[in-house]
Amino acid sequence: MSTADAVVTPGSDTRAPKAAWAILGAMGFGALIAQMFSTVIGPALPTIEKDLSLSLTMSSWTITAYSLAFGTFLVIGGRLGDLVGEVKMIVIGFLIFGVGLVVAAIATNDIMLVGARAIQGIGIGVSAPATLSIVVNSFPLRQRGLAVGVWGFAHGFGLLLGPLFAAWMLDIASWRWVFWVAVPLTALVILVTIVATRGYESVLAKGKYDYLGAIVGGLGITLLTLGVTEAAKSWTAPMTVVPLVAGVILLIVFGVIETRITYPLVDFGLWRERLFSGGFFAESAVGFVYIPFLVVFGSTFLISVLGYSPLEASWIIVITTGICMVFEPPAGRWVDKVGPGLPITVALILQAIALAWLGFFAGPETSLAQLILPLAIMGIGVGISLPACNTAGMSAVDAEHAGMGSGLMQMTFNIPAALGMAVVTSIIGTLTLSSVSSEVNDPSLADKAKDYASLVQSGDTDGAESMLSSLPDAASSAIQQAAINAQSAAITTSMVVLAFVALAGAIFAWVVIGRRRTPEHTQITHAAEV
Repeated sequence: MSTADAVVTPGSDTRAPKAAWAILGAMGFGALIAQMFSTVIGPALPTIEKDLSLSLTMSSWTITAYSLAFGTFLVIGGRLGDLVGEVKMIVIGFLIFGVGLVVAAIATNDIMLVGARAIQGIGIGVSAPATLSIVVNSFPLRQRGLAVGVWGFAHGFGLLLGPLFAAWMLDIASWRWVFWVAVPLTALVILVTIVATRGYESVLAKGKYDYLGAIVGGLGITLLTLGVTEAAKSWTAPMTVVPLVAGVILLIVFGVIETRITYPLVDFGLWRERLFSGGFFAESAVGFVYIPFLVVFGSTFLISVLGYSPLEASWIIVITTGICMVFEPPAGRWVDKVGPGLPITVALILQAIALAWLGFFAGPETSLAQLILPLAIMGIGVGISLPACNTAGMSAVDAEHAGMGSGLMQMTFNIPAALGMAVVTSIIGTLTLSSVSSEVNDPSLADKAKDYASLVQSGDTDGAESMLSSLPDAASSAIQQAAINAQSAAITTSMVVLAFVALAGAIFAWVVIGRRRTPEHTQITHAAEV
């Protein structure tokens, strides 16, 4: 197959060639694997917690480490893709990801597992911006919303497959095979990417790489998230206050650095574009609420409070992830017709309604039938918001900075996801311990109920079971039920908090974007089909 350079002028009647659709398929597959392993850990966590004796904090870090590393390296990888080419970054990133999978599969303690998840996040973070920037650079403006929607469909499919895949592996093997099976999938992503992009030519940016900005900004984000995570134990402890303050200071320094160098890692001028800033902060709200919802409500609440098995919980949450996946391509078409402002606003309002519904009406006695509608509304809201936010943000970025824009738009989902998990974990930990004593009818069991909840949160399941076995059956049952009731109340309260975040995002998106349409000034370069 021979190729020739072609320039597609947005607003013309030019349609994407078959080669662009092949590229979209390959990029979608890579995106699917990336998102699959952002949620694959959820159903496996209860088993891993027992096997490796994970504390509540370390359990949270198996998720946070992936999201944090993924989000931090999105900008780093995005800018590298602009300078050296997107295909190279995809290959390098998935090789790193494969190493992380192997380390997780052989992990013997919590530190090793969390480190493996961080390596996985780094690998996907380095490669993920390239998948979106290649898609944007391969399609004319008239089809961009649809293309981003299809790419988003792959993201949603990954979120759907992750919990199902993990639950299936737990049924037929051990949790370690969740990671072993992913190794050949990683090799397949690399192969498909190389084959599909043979005719693709990157639009390389000029300039040098901002290593200082990468170090300062990455460290600042890491410390900030560490501080928020440690707040689950105490908001005033040194391990909370010191990282929070240091992280904020480093991010301020990062901002100063980026405004004074010729080729910054992050061009703050992007936020002067209303489409970019509106899409960016709206997607922050989506990330902040969606991943904690999937992990905390879709796993912990369904399994620990309602008593479903990991496999059953995974199928239930498909109501959300499946609907999200189905709605992304048509949502992209809707954005092409009316602009991104209205779809983003409607989507975040729907998420706020679903979260508030669960927060006010869900509890230990909730039936599956009562969950279907709010879970479906959540899926519709997220399915509309993701392609709308990404289309808004990427429409304000030219081809030479598509990697930077893609990295920022994906970072603004994943970093808030890590922060959202930290905040929700803090709320649940604090409220559960403060209310469990009042959930038992016998005052003499109040202290024991609190001790039991503390043992469970610290990951000492053997100690918790030993404590219960030393008590009469009636007292043991009362304490267990009190812990379930307290955890349920804490989780539903956190859903209400997330609902307010989603509503704030909706208001912001409408004020900033409104009825603005995507611009028709960005040239998109790709290899023409022969």
